[in-house]
Amino acid sequence: MSRPWVRPFTILCCIGALAMAGCASGSSSSSSAAGPAAASATSTGSATSSTELPTVKFVLHAGLAVGAFHHWIYTPIKAGVLKHPFSHKLTLVKAGLAALFVYHELKIAVQDAKASKVLRPVVAPLEAAANKLDQLKASITGGSVNPADLTGINSQLSQAAHTAKSAGQSITESVPSLAQITAGGS
Repeated sequence: MSRPWVRPFTILCCIGALAMAGCASGSSSSSSAAGPAAASATSTGSATSSTELPTVKFVLHAGLAVGAFHHWIYTPIKAGVLKHPFSHKLTLVKAGLAALFVYHELKIAVQDAKASKVLRPVVAPLEAAANKLDQLKASITGGSVNPADLTGINSQLSQAAHTAKSAGQSITESVPSLAQITAGGS
């Protein structure tokens, strides 16, 4: 039984995701998902030293990346949601958009970690997770991702969270809404 709407819907979603990724790639400041936390961090002005702002931004962006990865990619795929024929396509679209969002947030978190002497040890596992996720984007949206690869990314994110916590900066997992995911993290 053929569904004539599946192919145009998939193509439209891919075009939308690529368009959002292109719009988001020039952005290197805080995301719209930052909300009041970023506004309060930047509004303190002289009270915040130059080393505190990158750590605040790091915690924000790393938390969004980890939350989006777990909620929109890791948990659904590990739970076998791709095996359900009715939710399969929608799950793939959400996971693909989340992969773009997570990659973007990880890149911002890496830049913030590089700007902080305390967080520099976190850079390597975050960059490794971002690079692996970038390599897996096509297989995630294609529904052929190996769950072991996702476990590897999850381990790298956990290692980064543990290292950040050792440095005194706990990463709190924040789950972005679907609207934030579709906005592309810009």
